[in-house]
Amino acid sequence: MNQLRLLISSSFFDKCLDLRIRLFNILAMAGVTVSLISAIVAVVMGEKLQNTIVYLVFALLAAVLLVYASKSGKYQQCYLITILAIFFVGFPVFFFLNGEYYGATPYFFIFAMVFTVFMLEGKKAVIIALFEMLFYIGLCLYAYLTFDPGAYYSSRWLVMTDTVFGFVVVGLALSIVMLMQFRLYNEQQKRLDEQNHILERTSRAKTEFLSNTSHEMRTPLTVISVNIQTVAEMLQDTEEAVNDAQATELLLNAQEEIMRLTRMVGGMLTLSFLREKTDRQAVDFSTLLRSSADIFALHLKKQGNLLKTDIADGLEVFGNADLLAQVVANLLQNAAAYTKQGEITLQAEKTGHEILVRVEDTGSGISAELLPHVFERGVSTGGTGFGLYLCKTVVESYGGRIWIENLPGGGTLAAFVLQTYEGQFGGEEHA
Repeated sequence: MNQLRLLISSSFFDKCLDLRIRLFNILAMAGVTVSLISAIVAVVMGEKLQNTIVYLVFALLAAVLLVYASKSGKYQQCYLITILAIFFVGFPVFFFLNGEYYGATPYFFIFAMVFTVFMLEGKKAVIIALFEMLFYIGLCLYAYLTFDPGAYYSSRWLVMTDTVFGFVVVGLALSIVMLMQFRLYNEQQKRLDEQNHILERTSRAKTEFLSNTSHEMRTPLTVISVNIQTVAEMLQDTEEAVNDAQATELLLNAQEEIMRLTRMVGGMLTLSFLREKTDRQAVDFSTLLRSSADIFALHLKKQGNLLKTDIADGLEVFGNADLLAQVVANLLQNAAAYTKQGEITLQAEKTGHEILVRVEDTGSGISAELLPHVFERGVSTGGTGFGLYLCKTVVESYGGRIWIENLPGGGTLAAFVLQTYEGQFGGEEHA
């Protein structure tokens, strides 16, 4: 007995099977069971032989479909065969030939509609189920207006007995099906939760590895950079000008590559921080933008660029101040990289429930080929390929949007939008 139970379980209810397939197997088994019980009751109650035969035919058809679907894997085909052969042909034939329109058969119409909704998908399921409902309503109206129940039942007692029996059988079948469905759903949900837990642990381990690696790389990179810069300064004080000039150039090139690698490591750290950092609060965005502008003003002046600001007062957002400052810094650095002896403007204003930040420059602009890809990771014209990718990641993680476009008169516009903080997120403290 246990071996039979294990065989049935592995063949029809294995967890590897799709949920809809297992539901079909449950419904098919319910059909076999209900039909056999109905056949036995028909014999006991002395009903017509054709009633018993029809019940047995239904049981055989359900069993054949169950085995065929399991062996061939053609479940969609079996779903349609069940709907056409049993629901649209078998049920109506039995409904009229045996006078069951005064008994239990209308309850099986409910079973048919439930099966259709369970097995088919989307609009197909809705359309066929509605068609079944209208079809069965038409059958019932025609039968009740046309036929006399006395021709099939000798007493009201038999009518009531048959009706109650049909109600109990179909009710139990649907209850069992729903119970099994929720059981299968809970199993699937448990497996999904376990997989999500595994993915979360994997992601956390990957992020931790990235963070640790980036952190460990920063120290030696800084040391190498300082040493190269020191050697370059020492060479400038020596007498062998020509050879020293070549050596100095090589060292400066190495220094530039080290700094690029350092910025890349910094970008990796920021990505790691963004994935793990969850504490957000109300940020005085006006102050943050002005502080960023003050930090970059001197650096831009040394490059021959003038930084102008137009930042509205009272701007507040909900987020992490360090990450938002990184976004502004990256946009200003990009503007400086494309601008020589020009102007860079940082603007910020409130528009409705959003804050619009604009960074404009009068530089050379971005090539048409590169412009659509500037936010992709690794895309660069000499930088690390992390800056704008980080900007996009941070802004979109806060529900905002960011874009870059070349200005008609020359130069570039980089802009992003964030929602204003209005107390809706529960933050109270200012970063």
